[in-house]
Amino acid sequence: MTYKLMVIDDDMDRKALYQAVLSGADFEPIYVWTRRELQKQRDMPVDGYLLDVFLQRGDWRGATAADLLEEVVQLAPRPAPVFFISQRWDDPHVLSVLKQAGKSSAKVIQYLAWSEFEQAVQPDAAAASRLSALRTKLLSELMLWHGRSSFRPEPDETIRILLLADPQFGDEHTSQNALFTENWIAKKLRLDAQNGTPVPDLIVIAGDVTHSGRPDQFGLAEERLTHDLMAPLWGEDSIELRRDRIVVVPGNHDVNLRFSAADGRIFSPKEKEFRPDSPIMKSDDHAPYLSHQPYALEPFRRFAHRITRQREWQDRSSMSWVDRRFIHCGIRFFVLNTVEDLDANRPTQACFNERTMRLINRSLADDNPDSIFSIAVSHHGLRPEGSMQETEVENWVGVGRHFFSQHKIRLWLYGHYHAFHRRNITGSPFEDTPLWMVQAPTTRIYPSTRGFCVIELKRKAGHVIDAYVHNYVLDENGTTTRRPALRIYGGGDAPSLR
Repeated sequence: MTYKLMVIDDDMDRKALYQAVLSGADFEPIYVWTRRELQKQRDMPVDGYLLDVFLQRGDWRGATAADLLEEVVQLAPRPAPVFFISQRWDDPHVLSVLKQAGKSSAKVIQYLAWSEFEQAVQPDAAAASRLSALRTKLLSELMLWHGRSSFRPEPDETIRILLLADPQFGDEHTSQNALFTENWIAKKLRLDAQNGTPVPDLIVIAGDVTHSGRPDQFGLAEERLTHDLMAPLWGEDSIELRRDRIVVVPGNHDVNLRFSAADGRIFSPKEKEFRPDSPIMKSDDHAPYLSHQPYALEPFRRFAHRITRQREWQDRSSMSWVDRRFIHCGIRFFVLNTVEDLDANRPTQACFNERTMRLINRSLADDNPDSIFSIAVSHHGLRPEGSMQETEVENWVGVGRHFFSQHKIRLWLYGHYHAFHRRNITGSPFEDTPLWMVQAPTTRIYPSTRGFCVIELKRKAGHVIDAYVHNYVLDENGTTTRRPALRIYGGGDAPSLR
């Protein structure tokens, strides 16, 4: 991922230092030295701004960075973060500039001293480390603001994804041998690492984290996943740094149906029991007011935000979006909520909400799907072959397949069916770009086959060229058996659906 940065300064003699710091694949600087040049460039979309705090030379006429926030940055075609730079932070006018900047809707994320740039290129032994530190500071702030993960593999490095599904914490049908499941998973993957296979880089949880969506069940899930899986897998000190490597979606068991069912009942304090309640009230134009249903996934939303620190879990009511945190790795995830329309009256509903899919389409109006490897993650998928009883995405034919084809989604990860399975679709509309599907089993529930998957994405020059799935079976005696790898992209002999 290259970040386009607009550098606005009144001193062209600084260009060599800017170039020294902003050289390389991470940054694409655009230099503006005069107000006249700024008028030509002001409508250019960029990923960030580096602004000199005091602009006094040439036609700037004593402008400040705060003025530019009001005149340019907050009116730009897309929002972008701002770095303030100055060699005069001790100037008595600085406070007034910062006070003015605080009133702008533009976001200043870092305050830099010009001496940091000068010291980064000094001819001494420590200059290289200072230069690296300054670049890292800029890059880290940009990645954080734009929601990018700190995970940065080499262009030819394989990306490994641990796929978990249906732990259903709090379920009475939890296997008696599942008490230490997360420890066993981490132990097996650490053992593989000792034998030459690195531990997974990312974790994907394909829904049904809990049994009934209760806050205490999510509390237990967070504790077990954090301290029994992430800590031994990645290291206790790395947990907070690696939360941006977790992808999670809700499943039907994560919907707390108590909230939805509450719309038809009222609790009587006197009798200490529930009794029928009046229907949801309507406005003058006969539109119903809000119900309790939006609260049904609130415990899950809070869990997801705590475990990932991803701001979308606070901002997106649909809980579906394109996760761009790993674009610089050549991959992106379509986080898809298949239980958005599930409620107490439709407890088995599973679909892609059409309005939500349309909003995602609009956000990708200038999309080039051929340039990136797209992975969909949901709880429900297509029911296993030969089964007519299991719930699947009911509008797959009318909505899902066209959406997947349009964005050239190449891999679909899901759970729900408590069994291992992998297959592909090569019929219409996937003749040119087959869709591969990997179904993960439950990790904890008896009597289903318990286990997990590790996906390997082979990359060359930053692009995925091949992919495999390794299925791990959690045996009842506590051991973990790794099955032979199966190809899931780039060829192979998986059964095909037409």
